[in-house]
Amino acid sequence: MRLSLFRSTKGVSGNEISEATQRCLGLRALLPQSEDASLRVLDLGAARTANLDFFANYGGQLTVADFYSGLRPLRATSQDDDRKRKAFVELLDFDRETRFDLVLAWDLLNYLTPQEHQLLMTTLEPFLVPGTAMLAFVWMQKEMPPGPSHYWVRDEATVAFEIQEGRARPCPRYLEQDLLKRMPSLTVETRYQLRNGMLEYVFSYRKSSRPAAISSAQMRYPLAPAPR
Repeated sequence: MRLSLFRSTKGVSGNEISEATQRCLGLRALLPQSEDASLRVLDLGAARTANLDFFANYGGQLTVADFYSGLRPLRATSQDDDRKRKAFVELLDFDRETRFDLVLAWDLLNYLTPQEHQLLMTTLEPFLVPGTAMLAFVWMQKEMPPGPSHYWVRDEATVAFEIQEGRARPCPRYLEQDLLKRMPSLTVETRYQLRNGMLEYVFSYRKSSRPAAISSAQMRYPLAPAPR
């Protein structure tokens, strides 16, 4: 088990932090079904020891990128497209042979612009295989916290998170069809309406831009059908 790109967890300066929990209905289906399987996980949130401990039980690798913390300084100094594109590459700078089975986006998508959704996906693509899952929470209320919450897994059906307290910001309320339009290599495997005003999505990566064929054995995490 390895933890790479480990960075300290920091809240927004001057903001207090409060903790809450929520059901995570799609997580169980993303975990390996056999004892000898492994799970390569990319966590786009802040580093949490609890996540390291949880995924260690599945014999895999956890890589932490703390993506939004790295993106915020760039936004404050420049909106140049080329600089932003280079920044995404630097923030997600992995070895060429790196591949992930699961990406934990948590509530990050709510805090990215439509252009940044596209940049995130194109930057991640070289490190995904057909069947790679992305877990994401999308706010559907009028307002949301000032910045992404810090998440960690409690058990196979529950996650805890710290909310950055401060002035709420307008929620973009991204629609499913718009997210898929910006990230066309993803499809929706499951979606759940949560009690806290979020939609929980499990996206699946289906389109590979690499010419090399991927064996069906790599698509080893069956997902539950979306509720109707």
